[in-house]
Amino acid sequence: MERHFLKCSYCERPMAVNVVLGEVQFILEQKCPLCGELALRYMGRVEKTNLVKSGVKSACDLRCTNAVGPKCDCICCNENHGTHRLVFFDKVVGRLEVVEKDLLNNNENYLARIKRMAVAKNSIKVKVIAFLTYKNRKILNWLKETKRPSWQLAYEEHDAYRAYQNFLVKIDKIEDFKSIQKKINSLTHLIPQIGTTLEYLEALDYRKEQLEQERKIDSNQLVSKTDGVSATLTSPAQAL
Repeated sequence: MERHFLKCSYCERPMAVNVVLGEVQFILEQKCPLCGELALRYMGRVEKTNLVKSGVKSACDLRCTNAVGPKCDCICCNENHGTHRLVFFDKVVGRLEVVEKDLLNNNENYLARIKRMAVAKNSIKVKVIAFLTYKNRKILNWLKETKRPSWQLAYEEHDAYRAYQNFLVKIDKIEDFKSIQKKINSLTHLIPQIGTTLEYLEALDYRKEQLEQERKIDSNQLVSKTDGVSATLTSPAQAL
């Protein structure tokens, strides 16, 4: 049994649990005890004052472990040559910090302010992702329709797709920041890196039109289902 550190990405409440690693995923699927949102995020395993995450990497240089021929110029002296061997490793990803007491107590004023900031953060995050998707919509649609791997894209398109994936990684890592204000600032700074202000506004209009179309489709489907049910209803006398 080990000590693991979690944090709510909505209200920033931290918590530590003493469980085996296999039970962490179950805890992450539960609601935050402070704000009630399904937003728990795994920050790492606690070792003294450090947060540590485990991973897997090649036992040696990939040119060595993935080699086909017999020649080995690596420092492993042929031990890992062509074996595709992987090893586990631990990486320090952060340090434990002093927690504000208002995060742990039922402070209604503090929680209300945090929720307002969290709503603002989630709003800008959705807009940034929508802008990123809009900028790469042609590539994403091609991959979706053809169901081909990304390496079959043309050179420039492949570079653009890799940049798209890197932005998604950046957006995900922003959730590890300590304060909501820092998350908002970092998300806002991504906008000019993705494209121009005009393109950003076009992306928001495009998303608004998509949401309106989805609402119309959902309402039409609901009406058709209701019509089908009303046509098959029978009276009590007919049932008898």
